Amino acid sequence: MANNVTSELFQPNATVQSTGTTLAFDQVSTGETEKAREARTWDDATWILTSAFIIFTMQSGFGLLESGCVSPKNEVNIMAKNVADVIFGGISYWMLGYGLSFGDGRGSNGFCGVGKFFIDPEDEAMGEEFSRFVFQSSFATTATTIVSGAIAERTRYIAYIIFSFFNTFVFCFPAHWVWSKHGWLNKLGVVDVAGDGPVHIVGGATSLVATLMIRPRAKRFTPQDDHEMGSPTGALLGLFILWWGWLAFNCGSTYGISNGKWKMAARAAATTLMSASAGGCVSFIASYVVNKGKFHVQYIINGVLGGLVSITATCAVTGMWESIVIGAIGALLCLSSDSLLAKLRIDDPVSAVSVHWVSGFWGLLAAGLFTHKDTVAQFFANRHGLVKGGNFYLLGVQTLAAVAITAWSATTSALILKVIDLTVGLRLSKEEEELGADLIEHNIGRVLVVESLSKRSNDENGNQPQFANCSHTNCIPQRMDHDLETSTCTSQTDTGRASVINSLSLDNGLVLRIDSRSTVPNDVMLSDSVTNGSTSKDRRSSIGRAFSLFGKKRRGSKQNTHRMNTRNKQSKRHSDVTTASETCPDVRMFKMARKSSLTNYSSSVNMLSFTSREDLDEMVTEP
Repeated sequence: MANNVTSELFQPNATVQSTGTTLAFDQVSTGETEKAREARTWDDATWILTSAFIIFTMQSGFGLLESGCVSPKNEVNIMAKNVADVIFGGISYWMLGYGLSFGDGRGSNGFCGVGKFFIDPEDEAMGEEFSRFVFQSSFATTATTIVSGAIAERTRYIAYIIFSFFNTFVFCFPAHWVWSKHGWLNKLGVVDVAGDGPVHIVGGATSLVATLMIRPRAKRFTPQDDHEMGSPTGALLGLFILWWGWLAFNCGSTYGISNGKWKMAARAAATTLMSASAGGCVSFIASYVVNKGKFHVQYIINGVLGGLVSITATCAVTGMWESIVIGAIGALLCLSSDSLLAKLRIDDPVSAVSVHWVSGFWGLLAAGLFTHKDTVAQFFANRHGLVKGGNFYLLGVQTLAAVAITAWSATTSALILKVIDLTVGLRLSKEEEELGADLIEHNIGRVLVVESLSKRSNDENGNQPQFANCSHTNCIPQRMDHDLETSTCTSQTDTGRASVINSLSLDNGLVLRIDSRSTVPNDVMLSDSVTNGSTSKDRRSSIGRAFSLFGKKRRGSKQNTHRMNTRNKQSKRHSDVTTASETCPDVRMFKMARKSSLTNYSSSVNMLSFTSREDLDEMVTEP
């Protein structure tokens, strides 16, 4: 501690142990008293800032966990959403959010604060004010990032950016109710040490509204459902980062270490670990029973997180045995509700609703049951919970808080999301969703349009055709690469590669495949099956529809004129087409130069290669 001062309760006649000296505040000068108080403020601010920095790393944990739960074609988009949370949510929280939560100026009331907008305090107050701002800003962005996982793989990035800016205002009002001295729930004596209400119920309830509005992912809850975790290892690593950050989340919420609050922080750390461990035990048992001896990663993650969320409200004011009970029940409720949501066809890829809303709701109720009266810092709880000998008052307040915050979050988030949906649109199109947000929103990933051999006619023995020099007895690979320089036919059918390939069937045997792990971005290959009776015009129409999946084409008379002139010029440039060596006799492959025209596409051409998405916009005609 600063200046080697350990401060207890700063009251008249209280003593402070300094190096070899005992000082009584009614016997010391005003200057010495102020130094002691400054030491207390200094240490508290350092504790709060350090906790906030660690909480900031939870964004990495959320990003890894969420990207691990979705397909590889959307993992970059998930991480980018977490970046947007911090950038745009942080700006809006600085502008108005912090003032609405903790403003104490004239006009502040039980519903919202007034003042401290665009916060920039004077020198004498900046230490305490800035440390609180940084800490609460990390809470505000966490409440938003919870939602990103619930609507993963199908949301437009620009829509999410707008949402991340405005969702701060969904958080800041419940934060005022619970943590501000003016808040109406605070005056009723609500117990919520680290934010089960303002953070987790807000994030979870908003996630439920968002996933209902945006509807399930394509093919979800159908026999063709192929949605699986893209990276279980990444998801588990994200869990560990979140677990680490949660300790700072709960312990830092003591808002310092002076006046005995360091003891409350130590208790918060211990109960957080035990509650998470209890939730993990429940998840292991549940997975073993339900999945017939298998330990599913999603069960483990949800169980631990359910335990962590459940203890958040009462982490500093409950005991070790109570924390184990709270965590175990929270995990059980989380896993059960996740199964229920799946039966109701509510698509939540990362179980955000179950983990944060259900477990958060339980966490507030558990505080009404298992809270110990705070006799140390005399700040966090002024009465016992029902199990500890208290009456039903605290349980009633906790229930009221959970219901009120849920209703507020659902109503305001639905309004914000509806306005965004009516203006810029919330959801990707079906075709864009199939391609993946990484490609559509960030231009990342390799796209292959390869031939569907299943539509080729069988030979006289009834066998499907093979490529020359291909060792596979039945050459219908998950991915087929034709090197355009050597024309070497290679096939990859192993399940590891198949897990990162997405396909979309089109007309005339075209199959669109996406390889999001390719190191060569923006490379597009096109192959059309050789079918009798299929005209060049038919194939061009199908190709045009395939390439229209890449997004909006450029409009306007100037662009259209330019494209028409380009097609006229390129109709004369047959020299731009070079024939590759015919190692595979069944396929004649051609490599097209930049800005070559699809008008020259003929029945003899089987494969084309284009260099970038921009070239496609230039070349492709409307079907």
